Amino acid sequence: MPMPSRFDQLSRALGRVCACAVLMALAWPAPGPARAGDAASMAQTQTQNAPQHPPSALASSAWPELQVSPAQVQAYALSDEARFAQSDWQAIEQASMQLAERRIGSFEGVPTGALMGMLGRPVRIHFRFYTHRHEQRGAVIVVPGFTEGLSVYQEVIHDLLRNGYSVYIHDHRGQGFSSRLLSGEDQADKGHVDRFDRLVADFEHFTALVQQARAVDPVQAQRPVFLLAHSMGGAVVALHLARRGLDTPFAAAALVTPMFEPTVAPRDGPQHPAAWADRQLRQWCHSGAFGLPVSLPWLSAKRVRGQGFAADLAAFEALPDPATAALTHSVARHRMRWLNRAGRCEGPDCGHGDARVAGPTLQWVDQACAGAAEARGPGAAGIAVPVLVLQGGEDVVVEPEAQQVFCANVNVGRQATSGGHCTGLRLREARHGLLVEADRLRQPALVRVLSFWDEAVRRAP
Repeated sequence: MPMPSRFDQLSRALGRVCACAVLMALAWPAPGPARAGDAASMAQTQTQNAPQHPPSALASSAWPELQVSPAQVQAYALSDEARFAQSDWQAIEQASMQLAERRIGSFEGVPTGALMGMLGRPVRIHFRFYTHRHEQRGAVIVVPGFTEGLSVYQEVIHDLLRNGYSVYIHDHRGQGFSSRLLSGEDQADKGHVDRFDRLVADFEHFTALVQQARAVDPVQAQRPVFLLAHSMGGAVVALHLARRGLDTPFAAAALVTPMFEPTVAPRDGPQHPAAWADRQLRQWCHSGAFGLPVSLPWLSAKRVRGQGFAADLAAFEALPDPATAALTHSVARHRMRWLNRAGRCEGPDCGHGDARVAGPTLQWVDQACAGAAEARGPGAAGIAVPVLVLQGGEDVVVEPEAQQVFCANVNVGRQATSGGHCTGLRLREARHGLLVEADRLRQPALVRVLSFWDEAVRRAP
């Protein structure tokens, strides 16, 4: 049988993406406010129903519940919910600068729209270094999730600094204070990505800058560097670790509710049967997304959920009980997150003047499904450093089973004491935004992350 030509492969990919567009039109409501208020019904449906696609033989039935000891809790300094409840991101950053020296910078990422590196539009990637004045434990690179920028991670950055780490963070292309990938101000708040691999390339470029900066100081150069990634950032990190193997500069990685498969439609189950279009859309994301290498006019940039940042914010503000929102139980942290997602940036290192992004485009969904599938797949066996994955029991944004498949693939043929082992833990009541959750969930999660890194140092040869 002759091998399919590149033209045949591209034609099939185009067909899949067009089919996805039709499925989304059937499965998702017409553009309107994002589903900020349906967490209660959605979470009930998601947790009661079985996944649409058959469970992988690699995935275990359930992960153990995360538990931390009183001694572990006492070992680390963390902010409580009230501390920054009235502080915007810049106020928290000012508090952090009492502990660290801040450096604001940028670099040119792979041009968007480029063919073989040519004819594309420039992409400026914004970043910040928070170099601890009295670093004790090493460094952490924080890798944000979808629609997020460094403005929403300031409380996490502050907590890491308080525990003796220097912290480094960049904004992904298309979000935060980095360049937007679609032309026109009316397109600026769309959640869009050109190629998922370019997120990985930007991350590796940023990592190289961090390494260069730390190499100047002989003491810093010898200290470990860790990873803390959330949601989409988890898939970016996993792809880097799998491809680099032992060549990665990182000592360990903590992935908090990582996106190894986005939830694109409600799950099917005996009590709440899903619509045909929902089932087909879930199956497409699970195993049919191609990651189309080209953009389709009028289709790739179509927003497939919501009407933009302002509409999503209005939907949140209209909730009778904000604690029912799908992201977090913490009303205070959620409100500040919305405020900080509208943060502004001025100066030559700003690829975009504000951080407002909401609502994925069709191309983002295609790229995210394909990138996540690769990240959780058999290639994860190439990961050579310890990995911790924290799973939210009430997460309706990403698929928990996919996280278990990822860990199982990392651990194929390995002992728990090997360098590339993955440990998965679950917080039964946690939602997707675990880093902005209520104290009763956020604090144990961060304590476990910090203790995991300490354990990795003790076990290092």
